[in-house]
This record gives sequence, C-alpha cells and structure tokens, in this order.
Amino acid sequence: MYGQSTRREFIQNGLTFVSLSLGMPAVLMRTAQAADVGTTNTGKKNKVLVVIEMSGGNDGLNTVIPYADPGYAKARPVIGLPANSVHKLSNTIGLHPSMGAMKTMFDKGNLAVITGVGYPNPNRSHFFSMDVWQSGDPTGDIHNRSGWLARYFDDDGHFKGDPLSGVTLGSALPLAMTSGMAPVSVIGNGRDYGFRAFGGDTQRQLTAIESMYSQGTIAANNADFVRNVGNEAYASTVELKRAIKDYDVHANNTAIYPTNNGLADGLHSVAKLITGGVSTRVYYLSIGGFDTHANQPGGHAYLLGQIADAVSAFFEDLGAQGRADDVTLMTFSEFGRRVKENSSAGTDHGAASVMFLAGAGIKGGIYGDYPSLADLDDGDLRFHTDFRSVYATLLDNWLGTKSAPVLGGNFTHMNFLA
Repeated sequence: MYGQSTRREFIQNGLTFVSLSLGMPAVLMRTAQAADVGTTNTGKKNKVLVVIEMSGGNDGLNTVIPYADPGYAKARPVIGLPANSVHKLSNTIGLHPSMGAMKTMFDKGNLAVITGVGYPNPNRSHFFSMDVWQSGDPTGDIHNRSGWLARYFDDDGHFKGDPLSGVTLGSALPLAMTSGMAPVSVIGNGRDYGFRAFGGDTQRQLTAIESMYSQGTIAANNADFVRNVGNEAYASTVELKRAIKDYDVHANNTAIYPTNNGLADGLHSVAKLITGGVSTRVYYLSIGGFDTHANQPGGHAYLLGQIADAVSAFFEDLGAQGRADDVTLMTFSEFGRRVKENSSAGTDHGAASVMFLAGAGIKGGIYGDYPSLADLDDGDLRFHTDFRSVYATLLDNWLGTKSAPVLGGNFTHMNFLA
C-alpha cells in the first residue's frame, strides 16, 4: 500500500487522463469519506474564512488615505487623493473614493481596517514577500515551503477524507494551501465544475467516466491509486454541482453582483457553495494588477472599486441566505508601495500596507495607529502589526484551532472579532 507521502507526491507531480479534462484543473485530495455537509459533528454550522489575495503589492497609502497629514500631499503631488474626495473613516484617514461600498460596511460595523501591517526586515521582491505571507514565515525559508492554511488543515485534524476542506478559485494552488496532507481542491473559474468529454458520443463518454470513478478501492497499485483519485474528483464535482443547483433553485437571491467583475463572479460562486452546504472551511481567491509602477490613479481606482463592489454584494447575498454570521473575509497583499510617488505617476515596491477583515462576525473599526509619514524606514512606512497576529486571531478565535503549532510561535491576538 502506498504511504501518504508517496500519495501526495504522486498527485502533486500531476496525472494525465486520456480524452478527459477536469473542470477542476488541479485536485489535491485523499479519500472521499464525506462528513456532514457544512456542519461540525455537533450540528453547528462551520465558520468559513474567505481569503482574497491582492497580487502585485497594493498601495495601502492610496487605499486607506491619511488625508489630514500634510506629508501625504507633499509626497504625492500627482497621484495623491484630495481630502474632499475620500470616504472619511476618522478625522485623519479615509477610504479611496472608489470604495464607497466598503465604507457602507464600515458604517454598519462590519469592516475592520488594519493599518501598518507587515513583517520584520521586509523584502521588496514580489516572490519572496508573497512566500512570506503565504507560508507565514518571515524568514522566507525555501526549504520549508508549506502554507499556513495547509498546516491549519493538517493540525486541526477534522479534514481527513474531505476533498473540499479548502477550495481555491483559479488555475493553480497557492503556496498558502500547499504541502499539507489534508485534501484541498482547485476549481478553476468557479463555474465549469465537472468532467468534460471531447468528440464523438460525449454522453457515452461521460457515462463511462461515471462508471469508472463511481467506486474507489484500496490503493494496492498505481492503477487503483489513479482510480481513487478519479473517484475523489468525481465525487467532488457531484457535490459542487448539487450545492450550486440548490442555490439556483431555492436561494432568496436579492443581491446584485456587479458585471464585468471577475472577483464578483468568484465570490458569487463561493456564496453558492456556502449556501448549498459544502463543507469547505477556507476559500481562496486572487485579483492581480496591483504592481502600479506607472499611471497608477485610474487602474488602482478600478481595482479597488472591483473589490469593494464584489465584497459588498457577497455579504448582501450571504445575509439574504442567513449565512452572513458564519463567514469572515480577509484581504492581503505582499507589500505596500513607497511613500513618495515616482516620475511615472506611479509608486514602487514598499513595505507596510493595510488589510481588511469583513463580515457580520467582525467588530468594525480601525486597528493600529497609522504609520508616521515623518518617520519612514528607508522611504517606506514602518509596520507596527505583524501579519501573523491577524492569522493567529483567525486561527484561534474563528477557525477554532491552536495557532502556535501552525505559525511556529505565539502572536498577540487582535480584537477585531465580535
């Protein structure tokens, strides 16, 4: 029989199926022994974490704006936002003008704004810094490339046999959910779930696939192992399609998701799966384009508007389905931008930035003093909140597992959870 390590390596190295493609382009799973869908063994609904990666290095200074600080306008005479345009959160800081939908959430007490987030000895490399955030290890140790969420699944111990414990919407598994033993799935764009057949009698091919993978077996050899992986993939697609159908037929869908917004499409799919009772505890999505070295104002405004409108519609939807209390959403980016604008109406790689926590279970407000513009770290904002404090709070107090083994130490909790 194959050991778990061999099994994991086999899956991660990839499988090839003849005349077969998966709506889930990568599936990293073990056995498909289903738990009660969407609930714990006590009958309570699972708490869900949704993670949004803002890839490229989001300019936190133009996201949560210190409009009352004269140093801001001085550092950014071209790309700075005037005080009368921002959505004021306090007498000193405000949200970008395109983030009105999230200002509404803030006013309702459902948005936490965490300023000055980073890690010691920051690195301005996209790859290094993203690895830091996704691994939860500021040393960037390339020999220990396991994700903090993957370690959460393994350490919690409740996810053995559930191929939908963690779900990524996209084309590749992020490091945050990589190298764990617990099963996780990648489901593409969140719409094209399932097996697809090409050419000839497609229904006959799909019937054959269903028959082939409808039952698993103990993996005594490679053929049995491949059959089991196919079975797990098939079982997952059936469960996902069931959840989406339940939502489409029964949901009290009053939310209006914005059009031409890929993140909104993804979050709509997540809302369907949550409402449909899928047992997933963590969903991971990504939106790119934040590497704004030139002509930043228009593009950055567009991206922030996409996020704000998508997140607002998502929670309106969950509220209508009675699941808003069960979901917390977290945003992060690998680093912020330098305080001083560059000569191309953009900004270069920096350090500390901002995070958002959203949901009905969030105690809204501003967390942390805004970093001083008069006391910079080589032109960058100094961080005062270690991102692992955010992770630790979510692990211990939302997902319900001990954070120290996952993060390799104890970190100060924050009080952003209601």
